[in-house]
Amino acid sequence: MGQSVSFNQASWMKGAVYLSLAALIAKGLSAMYKIPYQNITGDTGFYVYQQVYPLYGAAFVLGTYGFPLVIARMIAQNTSSEVKEGLVPVERLTFIFLCLVCFHSLLGTLIIILAEPIAALMGDPGLAGAIGWMGAPFFLIPFLAMGRGLYQGIGHTAPAAVSQVTEQLVRVIIILAVAVWAMQQGDPYLAGVSAGAGAFIGGLAGIIISAVMGWKYRRIFIYKNTRLQLLSVNWRKDLKELLVSGIFVSISAMALVIFQLADAFTVFRQLEIGGWSTAAAAAEKGIYDRGWPLVQFGAVITTVFSYAAIPLLSRAYEQKQMDTVRQEVGRSVKLCLVFGGAAAAGMAAIMPSLNEMMFMNQKGSGVLQIFSFPVLFGSLFMTAAALLHAAGKSRLAVYILMAGLSVKTLLNLWLVPVYGIMGAAVSTTVSFAIIALMSLAALVRHSFWLPLPFLFWMKWLVSLAGMAVVVNVYLWVFTSFSSDGRGAETMKSVTASAAGAFVFIWLIWKLRLFSKDEWEALPKLGRLIPYSGKYHSEKRRRNS
Repeated sequence: MGQSVSFNQASWMKGAVYLSLAALIAKGLSAMYKIPYQNITGDTGFYVYQQVYPLYGAAFVLGTYGFPLVIARMIAQNTSSEVKEGLVPVERLTFIFLCLVCFHSLLGTLIIILAEPIAALMGDPGLAGAIGWMGAPFFLIPFLAMGRGLYQGIGHTAPAAVSQVTEQLVRVIIILAVAVWAMQQGDPYLAGVSAGAGAFIGGLAGIIISAVMGWKYRRIFIYKNTRLQLLSVNWRKDLKELLVSGIFVSISAMALVIFQLADAFTVFRQLEIGGWSTAAAAAEKGIYDRGWPLVQFGAVITTVFSYAAIPLLSRAYEQKQMDTVRQEVGRSVKLCLVFGGAAAAGMAAIMPSLNEMMFMNQKGSGVLQIFSFPVLFGSLFMTAAALLHAAGKSRLAVYILMAGLSVKTLLNLWLVPVYGIMGAAVSTTVSFAIIALMSLAALVRHSFWLPLPFLFWMKWLVSLAGMAVVVNVYLWVFTSFSSDGRGAETMKSVTASAAGAFVFIWLIWKLRLFSKDEWEALPKLGRLIPYSGKYHSEKRRRNS
């Protein structure tokens, strides 16, 4: 009969944990390797990388999150007796795979053929070589998406999770190795090919791991017919669900990439229009791009707890349990507000030291301080978009993102020629703030979220202000007794971050920013600092 596939709830919960952990590791790697990359290649080399990578980034999100999730849902929702018995029909999978091959092969081929025109649109013909390399990884995405979606769909997510982490780890190693080799040749533009080379070799590693780990499931595939038929009765429905739903599912994870793509086509050109030379504009854009890994890493940390609520939210919405929906959405938004706000305010306060610690000097620190606030607004949008998807409103999140992208592009065209990269940072912050507010308004409009009371906002602002004051005083005192240099700035940044985190946690505990249930649900904090601590016990005794 073949190996049977189990679809029990415990299996799905275990799978969700695997995938969430893999996503966190992969996103962390994807954000943090850009720091040593900038240290190796300098601001011009970092500019080259940031110009070309977003072309692949959107497709990578589709291949890692969008298409696999849609494929998994197609398999899991199949009502045929074969799937219920743990067997998957090949015909439907073959059609889906061929659709992915056609779609991504077309995109990859177009990028390779149009590398020079794309570079010209970006305003820098020197980017053509690096852009051409970005076409190669597209040919691997169908294999990655199909493998991951299949194993998620049958309830065995370990191959998908290990494949994802392996792909990112190999990709990072190759990118940094190629960057070192290219800079030994003295060519930061040559270092840009590392983006495509790393993505291609990392993709191959992910495919190999997925195939090796998934070999034991090979017997679950069956043929419905003696002859393979590629077009089933529902092929149009499958095609629409694959392409449309794949994009909608990915939208919350794609926001940062799409905004970087807008910058790639506008900031460098607008700097030249504003009077910058080509070399100076490239270096300046590289300084501005320092902000993206910081935003990306901050967004990953602040949204990870919120994403954990999505499976429960989806079930509650399907079962019309609106009280549970509002409770889970409220909890997720509050977590994002509290810790996203702390990350943004803290980064802004320590940015000069953080900038030198990570990027070797303090160039553009004022710009990066403005760039800190998209950590909060970007996290809010990504969380709200994921919640909207879980509640069946993915299309609305797409419309909101497109509106924000339009605002971002227009503001870049207006502000960058006049104010340089400060204008680009302002446009990023404003556009992210707009889509965050729009997505929260959408949650309210559909009765998924009840706005927080005025008292919460006052406590939230007091907590952020208190943390910011303590951090700034600490930095002033530390600076008075320390020497200059990267080592001193690193120590200053690390210790100021620790002091700020301690003060912020103490303030939100003392002000009871969270309810008892919310506080005790926080990892570690609820046990390390009991909600009914000494302060609260004494306060209750005085009140009584």
